[in-house]
Amino acid sequence: MTSIVRVSVVVVTIALFMGSSFHAMTGQRDLAILFALATPLGISAWGFSRAGHNEAALALLCVVMVTLVTMVLILSPLGVHDVVIAAYGGIVAIGSLLLTRQRFYLLAAFTMIAGSLAFVLDLNGLTRSRIGELSTWPGYAEFLVIVTIFAVLGRYASERLFGSLEDLHRVSSGDPVTGLANRAGFLHGAAARLKAIGTQNCAVLVLVDLDAFRRVNLVIGHRAADGVLKDVGSRLSQAAASHLTARIGDDEFAVLAQVADEAAAEALAQSLHRVAQYEQSGVSVRASVGFARFPRDATSIESLLLAAEGSLTRAKDHEHEAGRFAGPADRI
Repeated sequence: MTSIVRVSVVVVTIALFMGSSFHAMTGQRDLAILFALATPLGISAWGFSRAGHNEAALALLCVVMVTLVTMVLILSPLGVHDVVIAAYGGIVAIGSLLLTRQRFYLLAAFTMIAGSLAFVLDLNGLTRSRIGELSTWPGYAEFLVIVTIFAVLGRYASERLFGSLEDLHRVSSGDPVTGLANRAGFLHGAAARLKAIGTQNCAVLVLVDLDAFRRVNLVIGHRAADGVLKDVGSRLSQAAASHLTARIGDDEFAVLAQVADEAAAEALAQSLHRVAQYEQSGVSVRASVGFARFPRDATSIESLLLAAEGSLTRAKDHEHEAGRFAGPADRI
């Protein structure tokens, strides 16, 4: 997905730049300005992709292309004809294969409205078209039918062959038991968040490991133990508010949060430690907690995770004590 989006962004951005240059050389000033204005939006889509927001990048790219095609139709002397139908159909087909349902429906509706506007303006002589006979009401009906077929068949093929992107994303980055992100989803999301936070601010990674969870499985059964995992995940999510929470192991959870300072980092870790100690259905749920601070202890998610794992190991070394809580060792 990432490679497809990035290649698409690069190709479209280069095409926009070349289109602006071509129209400038042929004396079509309005079209040259239009392509020039669209080019930075292609660069913005690259920024979204680099930050890990691939779908947002693709959606922006599709909207830019639909808007550009519509404006070209209004400003071009060639009018509305088969090339237009192919352009709109191609954009909708790409969206049907790569966008989630909601964004695809929005794109399809936007394409229909934009295309209809171009046709109606051209048919009423409100564009710069010099070839009016190519723009007809039957042509407009053909546009609606063909784009609809592209949308329906593309989406049907996408979901039948590959499943919806929502399902694919849920399987690849979600935990089916707790509904939280899994390890892969956490690493991807955490890397993007740390980049957004920047090294001038402070964040904390807290690891929560349930103690003797294998025994819990044996005592109450796997189904009930899954209920414990779900409950722990819910408690941590509520305590961590809008921060990134994930189940990254069989009985291990992770929370990444931006905080005001290092004191706030330890306070949040302590609060999560308290949340993970409770009684349920006659079972005492206990957890060990370790944490690491960003950027003091590490500046990437992989190294931050290693630092937090070291803290968690120290916490578990004291499993017979009430605390079972440890932070990173101070470094000189």
